[in-house]
Amino acid sequence: MSEPFVLTMCALAGVIAYAALHNGIVGLQRPVHRTHLLFAVVCATITVYVGAKTGAYRASTPDGLVWMRRVEIGASIVFTGVLPWFVSAYLNIRTRHLQAAMSLACALFFVANLWTPWGLAYAGMPATAEITLPWGERVTDPRVFHPTPLYVVGVLCYYLIFGWCAFAALQRVRAGEHRRGSLSLAACLLLLIGGMFYNHLVDLQIVPGVHVAEFTFLALVVLLDFELARERRQSRDRVRGILDNIPAAVYVKLRDGRYLMTNRVYDELFGLESGSAIGKTDLELFASAQAEATLASDRRVLQQREAVRREERIGGNGQGEPRIFSSLKFPLLNRDGSADAMCGVFTDVTNLRRNESEMYLLRRQVWHADRVARTAVLAASLAHELSQPLTAILSNAQAGLRFLAQDPPDIADLREILQDVVRDDKRASAVINGLRTMLRRQETEREQVDIGACVQEVVDLMHSDFLERGVDVTRSMAPGCVVLGDKGQLQQVVLNLAMNANEAMSEQPRGSRSLHVSVAPSDGRRVRVEVRDSGPGIDEEDIDKVFDHFYTTKVKGLGMGLSMCRSILEAHGGTLDVERNQGRGLTFRFVLPLEPAARGDGAAGQNLNPAPK
Repeated sequence: MSEPFVLTMCALAGVIAYAALHNGIVGLQRPVHRTHLLFAVVCATITVYVGAKTGAYRASTPDGLVWMRRVEIGASIVFTGVLPWFVSAYLNIRTRHLQAAMSLACALFFVANLWTPWGLAYAGMPATAEITLPWGERVTDPRVFHPTPLYVVGVLCYYLIFGWCAFAALQRVRAGEHRRGSLSLAACLLLLIGGMFYNHLVDLQIVPGVHVAEFTFLALVVLLDFELARERRQSRDRVRGILDNIPAAVYVKLRDGRYLMTNRVYDELFGLESGSAIGKTDLELFASAQAEATLASDRRVLQQREAVRREERIGGNGQGEPRIFSSLKFPLLNRDGSADAMCGVFTDVTNLRRNESEMYLLRRQVWHADRVARTAVLAASLAHELSQPLTAILSNAQAGLRFLAQDPPDIADLREILQDVVRDDKRASAVINGLRTMLRRQETEREQVDIGACVQEVVDLMHSDFLERGVDVTRSMAPGCVVLGDKGQLQQVVLNLAMNANEAMSEQPRGSRSLHVSVAPSDGRRVRVEVRDSGPGIDEEDIDKVFDHFYTTKVKGLGMGLSMCRSILEAHGGTLDVERNQGRGLTFRFVLPLEPAARGDGAAGQNLNPAPK
């Protein structure tokens, strides 16, 4: 005899088991999707429930009926305990204490179902009886006519928990949040409550027939599985929309080089039809040389399992204006650390590099203008410094001519005169070369510079200016402090700081104007240069502003000198700061990395930033 009802129940269990397996796989693949894992547990408990109910319909002995009903009720208890957690995750609400209380109550009922002799459903051993369904199929009667008191209490708890879940879903509907999913969940829960109520009416023999709540479970599973799938599709569409609208080319490749995803910018960059790269490799899309280079780079990323960042020039040679892209390739790692795919991101930085180049040139022009302006201020001092050796050369030349007029000439005196001329000439040449170094604008290579000698030259250059202003200069120069840098730019920094100190002390009475310049090693790896004056200083609240562009305390100042000094030093891998002295004035201090040979530790050369041009 055919058994359509039992076969239908088996098919129902199979459909729900498939939903449990499907959502479980999704949840395990994406741990952030906790909702899928909870829904998989819900579906698994429903599968056990429907399977046990099917077994109860096929039971041939009282013991078999009691066992199947015990499993059925145990599964329904677990389902009821997990349901609030799923609802909270699905609706994104936080009621952990209430959920924990519900789960604890269900756990107590679960233990009672195992502990009681015949389960919660039967107060005593039931007698097996068969009922005939309208289409003639005969099944075992699983109805409960004499329930235990705990069974009645458990049923009331079922209704309370299901009612709370439905109420929470309706509240989300009223709030207009997650409206469609909340409405589907509320409808399924209300349908489930109605099916359970009908089952209890059947148990009380108020209405004839068999239990039908199992089919309301099918509606719950199908509708919610559909909603979860729809939300996954929406999530993928949102991600796709984001990727298509960000100003970067993005792609994902499998380990064998086949494209898994490309965004709109990537397709436009390489002239591809939307989605045409999916399933293909670079060898099928691009020239062989470019494809081989790209695949080799991809293999390195997958083998090393580390991100690789570099800049690439794409285009040109008849393909339009070349563009500069900052590319980032990184592996997509599995939980075990293996890499089955990789992602690449290309960001167009052409305009950024062009702007940096323009700012670079503009900065050099400003630096050059500042050097010229600073040197113009030193014109009088330079004239004084040059007049002394030139006057001495003239006097010695005239004396030499007089000695030559003697008969015979005094060779020893002539030799001494010529030596004096050579010495004075070198002195004048040093002043001129220092000036040329300050004024030059052409590109310079970095070289090893004795920072102490560099600072000393600037102090010597300003010697006459210090005398005229009545500044008492003291210096402390440690020998052998060698740095890698542009000597002219470093001298510009020292000159700027020294001239600022001179101008700051101009309003101080003579006799109280002092300047101390020192060069000393710092921590064995760096050199520290300090310029300390006895001027009026700066207020505490304004001291952090001195390096800002266009900030100045001078009436005719532009506020660019100190900011340029800091830029120069940062380009050399150093720092510049300022602090108030305990008495009067300020101390400007800059620190530069020493060359390895000057450190005395045999360290490898430090990778400095490129010199500003």
